[in-house]
Amino acid sequence: MRMRATLVSLIAGALILGCGGDDTTGPPEPQPQPGELRVEIAGSTPIGGIVLTVTGTGINAPVASSGLQLYHDLSGNTLHAVVVGSSLSGTIMRFTVPDVRQVEGYQVSVQEASGTANQTLTASGVTLTIEP
Repeated sequence: MRMRATLVSLIAGALILGCGGDDTTGPPEPQPQPGELRVEIAGSTPIGGIVLTVTGTGINAPVASSGLQLYHDLSGNTLHAVVVGSSLSGTIMRFTVPDVRQVEGYQVSVQEASGTANQTLTASGVTLTIEP
């Protein structure tokens, strides 16, 4: 009986010690999730080509979507690109980034655009977005 009382006391003591103190360090920082972001295009007129600029940290390895041609210059945090094809719609380009959860840190803008009949389009007639 004495041994049982000692064992119960030891277990109770261990439980009390294990419950003490607040952990003030908080949860660990989330780790970056490397991956690809997509440039999506939409327009009121069929689009045959576009000159665009993407800015953001760690842009790398831009590639055109299937059936499209991509010409680019990547310098620091700025990607200048020309994408051409018979008709651009949906995803036109992808690029890798250090953390896809930081998509709001990337901006894309239209520099020039042309329609499928080689007519100049206004930048306001073309919408570009970056999506995870």
